[in-house]
Amino acid sequence: MNNDNRPQKSTVIDAKTAIFDKIFKENQELRERNYELSYTLKHFEELARKRESQHKNFADLEERILKAGELGQLTCELQKSLADDFSIPIANLSLIENLQNNLSLELQEILSGVENERANKLLPAISFISENDYNQFFPQNRPLVTKHPDPILLEQFGPRPHDLFEIASSAFVPLISRGRAIGTLNMASPDPEKFIPGTATDAVETLGRKLAAVIENTILTAQLQKLLRTDPLTNLYNRRTLEEILPLEFARAQRYGHPLSLVMLDLDDFKAVNDLYGHQAGDQVLAQIGTLISRNLRQHDIGLRYGGDEFTLLLPDTNTQQSRIVIAKLLQAAAATKFFINPETHLQIKLSSGLATYPDNPVTTAEMLLQAADQELYKNKLNCRKKAVRSKAEKSGKERAENPGAEKPV
Repeated sequence: MNNDNRPQKSTVIDAKTAIFDKIFKENQELRERNYELSYTLKHFEELARKRESQHKNFADLEERILKAGELGQLTCELQKSLADDFSIPIANLSLIENLQNNLSLELQEILSGVENERANKLLPAISFISENDYNQFFPQNRPLVTKHPDPILLEQFGPRPHDLFEIASSAFVPLISRGRAIGTLNMASPDPEKFIPGTATDAVETLGRKLAAVIENTILTAQLQKLLRTDPLTNLYNRRTLEEILPLEFARAQRYGHPLSLVMLDLDDFKAVNDLYGHQAGDQVLAQIGTLISRNLRQHDIGLRYGGDEFTLLLPDTNTQQSRIVIAKLLQAAAATKFFINPETHLQIKLSSGLATYPDNPVTTAEMLLQAADQELYKNKLNCRKKAVRSKAEKSGKERAENPGAEKPV
């Protein structure tokens, strides 16, 4: 047999090598594809675990929010959870300004920041945004995610965060309850990838709706509490409110070493107003005194009607000298005011005051501080009466000296 038709040995080897190389290359491609698929699967698993953890954190946060009994507890839980569980170091709430009057006493607790160390160091737990500004930035009540917030929105965080780091991304989520906007949830981070414009915002919108429901319930409760705490004649807080908040303010002053002043005010010769013009006229005067006090107090001061014609001023973080300035301003305003009891008749009303300041007054309880101010008021009124009697006697003696023939009064 002729061997000339047999394949050459080198040709056979080249063919085997080519087949081997092809199989090896295909296997190599499969291995790389498997590696990519494994990496992708692992990445998806990590994302799934991360998303599951985030959902759990959101669920836990929502549960804590729903259980919050009052606004201070809610804001504290919110800030702590967003910082610890979601690495969002800056977060607070903005309420539309027209809600501020419904939360006066609760805001005394929250805006002071002394009970919330995190808020005290970083930013106010609650700020306020005007209705016009809200409508400008959230015309459709949709979240605003941005790398460079408008200065008006940055103001909602207060001045302190800018001292810590530069805000690189932020999200502002409207709080909508029953179709009505009540404010925004504000969040910011130094991480430019924390909030990315165009990404889904379903989770934070759900959080915002639940926050809004809780806040609105809190506002309704605060409105009811305000009715129970308010004197209907003067629109000042009543004595019951003083009994509630004075011990809290006194304990806070002791804990942090801050001064606390309490002022007792009394209308001079108020009985004569009722006797001459009737009790309705007296009520008109008391109502005007309430308005006068409200207009002349500072933001964090609290004016109360103690009872009858007595009023109380609670001045947190105010020393004796500062309190005397507040009192002098109020007494001057009263002296310059015409108190109308009808369109043709007005009265001039004078006030007497008594001041007690912790720690200048050596008192150890809130009740003792109140008693010290009341005693100071009584002493000041007594001194005024003595001066008035002495002045009257001196005037009478002068008149008798100038008219020696005048008859003596019987």
